[in-house]
Amino acid sequence: MDKLTLGKNTILSYQGPLNFEIIGHLLNALKEETDAREIPLGHYKKILSVMIEILENVFKYNEHFENASYLFPTHAPIFYIEHIDDGYLLVSGNPILNKDIEKLRKHIDHINALDKEGLRQLFRTTLTNGEFSSKGGASLGFIEMAKVSGEKIAYSFSPIDETFSFYTCKVLISNKALNSD
Repeated sequence: MDKLTLGKNTILSYQGPLNFEIIGHLLNALKEETDAREIPLGHYKKILSVMIEILENVFKYNEHFENASYLFPTHAPIFYIEHIDDGYLLVSGNPILNKDIEKLRKHIDHINALDKEGLRQLFRTTLTNGEFSSKGGASLGFIEMAKVSGEKIAYSFSPIDETFSFYTCKVLISNKALNSD
């Protein structure tokens, strides 16, 4: 498994292709790291919840760039978790089709505009009325990330070429969110 080397506060990092086996290794590595660092169980559960949603999102886009080998290694998917003063920062990055950017931007902006109650309502509405596909759960992942983290989802798109951009997603699980419930 490739390692993306970051600072001393990095709990977990990965750069490279993503598949179910690698996701399983990353989830196991998170458990080992949280045990070794004595991260409280409540923190682990929130980190794990957001991590799963982020990795599922990255994995969902794999099929779009499997045949675009020129994207690797410079634009291979990345994922890392860092412990910072404000909580835990989970960051992912992956190529995305340019034609998908506007839909994704609108979806995240809509979620970011909602308060806690609005997120709860959107989650319920999406759960009952959402269209589930073989690729995922009707965009519930971003709603779940926002609910768990208690923060806005930060994102950016950096153009690669006429077909792809590199999408970066950052989710802060704030100390406030970690100490709630």
